[in-house]
Amino acid sequence: MKNKIIPQKELKSVVEELKSTGKKIVHCHGVFDLLHPGHFKHFEAAKEFGDILVVTITEDIHVNKGPDRPIFKEQVRAETIAAVGVVDYISINRTPKAIPAIQTIQPNFYVKGQDYEKLTDDITGGIFEEKIEVEKYGGQLVFTHEQQYSSSKLINRHIDVKDDELNDYLKTIRSKFNYSEVQQYFEEILKYDVLVVGDIILDEYQFVTPLGKSSKSATITAKKLNTELYAGGVLAVANHIADFVNSVTLVSTYGQNGSADYYDFIKDHLHENVTFDPLYLPDRPTTLKRRIVDRVFKHKLFEVIEIDDSPLSSEQSDQLTQRIDKYDNTDIMVVADFGHGLLDKNLVNHLSQKETFLSVNAQTNSANKGFNFIIKYKNCNYFSIDRDEAKLAVHDKYADIESVMDELLEKTNANHAAITLGVGGCLVGSKEKKEYAPVLSDHIVDTIGAGDAFLSITSLLIKAGMPEEQIAFVGNAVGSMAVKIIGNKTFIEKVPLLKYVKTLLS
Repeated sequence: MKNKIIPQKELKSVVEELKSTGKKIVHCHGVFDLLHPGHFKHFEAAKEFGDILVVTITEDIHVNKGPDRPIFKEQVRAETIAAVGVVDYISINRTPKAIPAIQTIQPNFYVKGQDYEKLTDDITGGIFEEKIEVEKYGGQLVFTHEQQYSSSKLINRHIDVKDDELNDYLKTIRSKFNYSEVQQYFEEILKYDVLVVGDIILDEYQFVTPLGKSSKSATITAKKLNTELYAGGVLAVANHIADFVNSVTLVSTYGQNGSADYYDFIKDHLHENVTFDPLYLPDRPTTLKRRIVDRVFKHKLFEVIEIDDSPLSSEQSDQLTQRIDKYDNTDIMVVADFGHGLLDKNLVNHLSQKETFLSVNAQTNSANKGFNFIIKYKNCNYFSIDRDEAKLAVHDKYADIESVMDELLEKTNANHAAITLGVGGCLVGSKEKKEYAPVLSDHIVDTIGAGDAFLSITSLLIKAGMPEEQIAFVGNAVGSMAVKIIGNKTFIEKVPLLKYVKTLLS
């Protein structure tokens, strides 16, 4: 059985030798996380197209069905498929797409299940690319029409064991709405032009190995490893939004950090769908947060901030306002206010008076010491903040969170709000209706930026009119994906999010 499993680099020569003897090669590709009767039928039907059946599977790191998938690791999946009699060879594909595998195998027949036969239904659009690539080598895309089963549904019901609260929640939402209902709102936001305003933050992670306390002082010693710089703050918000809409324009400021202005870094780390319209302020640095991080456990040991959070001068504030006013024709304005000096009282009032749909996060953090509250926005359509930020804004540590939301809705004149509750999930609603949703995954790498990701996607869906219950569900799906990203190294993308949502609703 194990002789069937061939490394990707050796697969080409094996297939070429088989072709030289006149064999017709059939190729199937997928995740195959849980092998079930539908797969057996699919492999048997596929084998009938030719002589040799080669199956390639997606490696673990490229399976984009959510933070808890795949259930079974790539080697287990490979060995399981190798045990199927009709399968002649199996290989693990080391790239996100099937294209390299197709290029290597150049099959006579590339076989997919009948659920791919309507090419436009494929979330990824990858089936079009695969069809073109197969035909480039004289092959043919064909489909089997066997009885179908859903791996995601089987895993959700029988294998992916979650706590009772989450199981009951998922069972309830599956009875209330389906993937198609959610997907229609993502189709709606595709046409949006979005203006994003806020503080740029550069997150520098200095990874270390802690060595312990010095023998001669109270100093904690750590061995320096590699350093990585990430695009955070409003840069992350713009990047999260960019893959879901028609266009994004980012208005912010950047400055001078010693001999560096970081402009090239910022441009290089923005999504191609983001237009950057910055105001250069040479007399103040771009906010740079240096974090000393344990490489193994990702614990943050210490942080040093390079910042000037004093208000902008009147001239600078006016210049920033003029930049923002150029984009009054956008569909939605998303403000990521980290309280680092960019958004002064005049600019906040100016933004609040605009007719454009306004979505806001006003963050409380160690750099602004609790001086940055959402209630400084007297008119907005939607806000998203965390529980502590909400309770600080109403000055009541022990208040009921629904009452807090109502008070903040009143003070901001907002129609909708979201309050994230950490491990407690989130609360999304209006004065008339509120919906709780529990966290969907407890696998956490880094919580930095999770709230920004939540704000980014839910703002678009609120504007599109998605119901509160669906907003809470999708928002927590976004959060589950975001906490797997270290330091905004990557951003939320449409295809992986929709695949995760579809998986959860199966």
